[in-house]
Amino acid sequence: MLLESSTDNEPPIHVALVADPQIVDNYSYGQTGLLLRTVEFFTDIYLRKSYTALQQLRQPAATIFLGDMFDGGREWGDAQWLEEYYRYNSIFRNRHPKEMRVYNMAGNHDIGIGNTVVPHALDRFRQYIGPLNRVLRIGPHQIILLDTLTLESDDPRVSNSSRRLVEWLRDSQHHDMPRSRLLFTHVPMWRPDNTDCGPLRQSKLRSLHNRRGYQFRDQLFENTTNYLLDAIQPDAVFSGDDHDTCTVEHHIPLNGKKVTEYTIGAFGWASGVPIASYGLLTLHSSVANAAKDTLPFDLQNCYLPYQLGIYKCYGFAFVLTLLAIVFFCQKAPRRMSIRQLYSDDGLISDHVQSQLPLPAAITPTFTQSHGARPGITKRVVYVTKEVAIVAIPAYVAFIVLFYII
Repeated sequence: MLLESSTDNEPPIHVALVADPQIVDNYSYGQTGLLLRTVEFFTDIYLRKSYTALQQLRQPAATIFLGDMFDGGREWGDAQWLEEYYRYNSIFRNRHPKEMRVYNMAGNHDIGIGNTVVPHALDRFRQYIGPLNRVLRIGPHQIILLDTLTLESDDPRVSNSSRRLVEWLRDSQHHDMPRSRLLFTHVPMWRPDNTDCGPLRQSKLRSLHNRRGYQFRDQLFENTTNYLLDAIQPDAVFSGDDHDTCTVEHHIPLNGKKVTEYTIGAFGWASGVPIASYGLLTLHSSVANAAKDTLPFDLQNCYLPYQLGIYKCYGFAFVLTLLAIVFFCQKAPRRMSIRQLYSDDGLISDHVQSQLPLPAAITPTFTQSHGARPGITKRVVYVTKEVAIVAIPAYVAFIVLFYII
């Protein structure tokens, strides 16, 4: 358990909430070889640039990762896990370690869930990344990072740490109660079927699934949800895992108090949601900073660039370029045939040729009848090659300058 504190009457504090970065690997889409490396390359670039922009533009005092750092983390041996761990750190590098603290929660892709938690993956997460449960104190706010993945395990050796924290929070309600309690969990809480997720949801499915499968669960069990709401009595709940935004209201069984849960959208563009996003939590440190009769925090849903839309623009530009080349070749067949006829044989340079009049002995009829004039396909290929000689180096330079550096 980690307890941090700050004094009251301070300016609002910004905390970035990043859910499900889930870096692409062999377990993501069944890809291998060059295709996998290509997908990894472009998704890593997107994550790195987005996280760098988040730090520069938002300047949060802390960032909380809500789990699923990796995709196949729980499946890996130590050697491969370390390789991916270093890759992850190179993507999500803290550029302002003195100004920003980083806290990582575990996800089911990292350690498993419930009775299928992988013990070695669990120990490895604790060793390299940190404790699974934390309690932070920021002004009048109590930030609870609770590992609900192990909480639902029947093995006391796995679940004891999380259960002890919940019971400690239950007991502490009677003394030194903070102005607000904010609960963070990787897996969203249970809700009745078909509960609408609100207007910010991008998926056509307006509610969360409640499925269970190999090493995943869309929602916590109903009894776990009621247990946590009664014991902790949070003022708000924040979760991840679903990859899409969702806002729902729960009721604490003990007293009927309403509690809003905010599910944060995935940070990566290859997560099945059109537009990646993250949450920006603003914590007001004093009553004066918060609006009257409202909770002392604000949550803003922040959207990242629509990467698939950018790639669609690239594709559209490529098709448009090809159409322009075809149009050019059709409209200038005479000039193209003469340039191609001479330049292919190396008889005369393009520059010199352009200064000379068309030879009288060579006419379109002559070139057509003798097969010297290249067909439309050959002319298109020729011009496309000339365009590619300029375009490809320019595109590579663009990637290096604006994405990698």
